[in-house]
Amino acid sequence: MNELRMGIGVHSPITALLAEEAGADVLWLGSLEMSTSLGVPDREVLEPHQIAGIVRAIRAVTELPIYVDADTGRGSDELAVLATKLYEEAGADAICVEDNLFPKRNSLDDRFGGRELLAPDAFAARISAMVAARRSLKVIARTEALVAGHGADAAVDRLRCYATAGADALFAQANRASSDQLMSVVAEIAPLRPMVLAPTVLPDTDAETFAACGPVTVLFANVIMRSLVEGTSRILREVMSTRRLTSVSAELSSVERLFELTERISVAGRGPGSGARMSDGRQPDGAKASEQWAVPDVKAVADAPTDRERARSLMVEAAFDYCAGGAGDESGVRRNIDQLDAVMHVPRVLRDVSERSTAAELFGKRLAAPILVTPMGLQALCHPDAEVATATAAHSLGLGFTLSMFSSRPVEDVAPAAPGLWQQIYLLRQREVSWSMLRRAEEAGAGAVVVTVDVPVVGRRSRDARNRFSRFDAAPPAIVQDPSFLDLLGHRRRRTPSLTAADLVSEIFPDPTVSWEDLASLRSRTRLPLIVKGILNPTDAERAVGAGANAVQVSTHGGRQSDRHVASVDALPAVVSAVGGQVPVLFDSGVRNGAHIASALSLGASAVLVGRPVLWGLASGGQEGVAQVLASFVSDLGHAMDLLGAPVITDMSHQLTGSREQA
Repeated sequence: MNELRMGIGVHSPITALLAEEAGADVLWLGSLEMSTSLGVPDREVLEPHQIAGIVRAIRAVTELPIYVDADTGRGSDELAVLATKLYEEAGADAICVEDNLFPKRNSLDDRFGGRELLAPDAFAARISAMVAARRSLKVIARTEALVAGHGADAAVDRLRCYATAGADALFAQANRASSDQLMSVVAEIAPLRPMVLAPTVLPDTDAETFAACGPVTVLFANVIMRSLVEGTSRILREVMSTRRLTSVSAELSSVERLFELTERISVAGRGPGSGARMSDGRQPDGAKASEQWAVPDVKAVADAPTDRERARSLMVEAAFDYCAGGAGDESGVRRNIDQLDAVMHVPRVLRDVSERSTAAELFGKRLAAPILVTPMGLQALCHPDAEVATATAAHSLGLGFTLSMFSSRPVEDVAPAAPGLWQQIYLLRQREVSWSMLRRAEEAGAGAVVVTVDVPVVGRRSRDARNRFSRFDAAPPAIVQDPSFLDLLGHRRRRTPSLTAADLVSEIFPDPTVSWEDLASLRSRTRLPLIVKGILNPTDAERAVGAGANAVQVSTHGGRQSDRHVASVDALPAVVSAVGGQVPVLFDSGVRNGAHIASALSLGASAVLVGRPVLWGLASGGQEGVAQVLASFVSDLGHAMDLLGAPVITDMSHQLTGSREQA
């Protein structure tokens, strides 16, 4: 007899315990089971951190293998790789991705028309990238060819292609219309590579029938949820109608049974922190002790000087280079940091700092410290939770957050995590898309608008050119779902059917014709505070204030636009002088620690925005990683204030800063 493994779909520790008790060999965290348990549709809307949390919770109570349904991998190779690393660290034993287009629709959802699949070679490349990124996690490649009506031959061809790409196991899915074709695919593929099946549409087929063809794991993917909904609904109706438990008592578990189930976590090898260890302390499948499925020590990661290198180890190389790189020879990136390092402080002594406070206020909103996250796009390249994690971390610490116009997640998703966030706007070639983004930000409760003005053209970034990295293809920005953008895309596709959303983004951004008149047009369209970002010249600062800016932001775009621009900190004093206190002057570029923030504040900045260190925290530990990075900045700033004799932020002034010649 060929090997047969039986799996049950679960969504929580208690359902995992019940599945284990019933004799399951594998636990399947299917998207339908998990989505339904959280009351959301099965359309790839669950946050990766939610899924990772479920994995961790289940891993804490069982040693059984956990297979995670990752749907399409969020529609890109880079995001699929990030999911691979995230779920492996959470304790999963296998990850399954399918060749549907993002966002996927459940295979059994026949309420709509046909579906479109990713090209086989493109999906094979995704599988290869995931295989290269994993340590010992198994990668399962699933085809929806039968569901899409392509037939058994197409399904077989796709699965063979995915096997060649390195998939450890292959998964063929069928719907009601194609159920009679599934067995022929299994007969062809099972002898080639272990298969995974969820024969929901073949309820009368004995699992042994599939195993006769080769090694097979048969998943009863949604039995628990379907039985829970049906049985619970019936019992609750009975209880509510009779107003007593008498008629349903025989169908209810005893409370002693609940005690018995939940107290099982005290056995050896289980419980929080046990990871994927067996009861004798060994790692499953011969994994090395250094490869335990332990949740990273986020504080240690954030505090370590190698935080950037940890981020590099967890990210796709080309994605890391995109985030870390700068324009030209990248001397502009280094100059920003070096010049901040060169600022020396001149402390005041014998000043009571026993009750020091870092609190500040901007546009009527109180901040725990004058620190905000600067706008950075495509944060899903660093972590699947992207801007939601970053915004949540910043808000939890009482700090500000700015959402990039090219964020991975839309403002409607991020704004609840950080009420009053700032929205970045670029003035695109098609202004209506910019105005649409502005309207949506206002409706979501944004507290300010940041218009970035230093990108007449995109800086030449050699790393991206070397890697042939197309940022909008690697991680599609949320702007591609903006209603105005979709209208424009539909109109353009009537003329150019092959036009992709990424192509259109690159067509409309940037716009080299943007002028001061366009800034005035933006000013007239919103009552929100308007920050003009990308100011280095004091004359431009004066003109921005005259055009109605409520603040100016001194910035070199982190050195990503030019390698020959003056460092931000060198431009700051002149801009502060030109503005003359009429509006706040904000600062970014090169900030790597709290001492840098203290320097910028003492040179006249009202607040400081932080960039790359936040990305490294996000990549290293998600929301907690960002929180640790930002918390360390606040702590460092407070320590610097103590040493400078500045008990409150308003005490930070130019008298605390010496010349660079003293450095």
